[in-house]
Amino acid sequence: MSPLPDGISELLPDHTAALERLRRDLIDLHQRWGYAQVMPPFIEFLETLNADVGPDMDLQTFKLVDQLSGRTLGIRADMTPQVARIVAQHYADRDSVRLCYVGTVLRARADSLAGGSRSPVQCGAELYS
Repeated sequence: MSPLPDGISELLPDHTAALERLRRDLIDLHQRWGYAQVMPPFIEFLETLNADVGPDMDLQTFKLVDQLSGRTLGIRADMTPQVARIVAQHYADRDSVRLCYVGTVLRARADSLAGGSRSPVQCGAELYS
């Protein structure tokens, strides 16, 4: 029996080094094109995490109760809505915003596009104007 859930894997040094080089190359490329890097939180209150997303994303979101507030939390299944929230909260007064990000997401179900992984690394660059 595996010590890890289905669709969850760990990276050993060779793969970690290769992934880190790729991550750094992508961030550097985005920054050369004027995109500033953001790091959305891995977990948020569910009502803000899944605001304005469809039911598919809600089904992909792991949910748990915050022991401090009693409110429902969600672990991000996609970083794009979080970046949209960041723009709305912190950059609403700007005509144009370029943000990029790289990070692990966690999905309740394996994604065939992510090779069956439930914890793929997502990279993106968003231009809001």
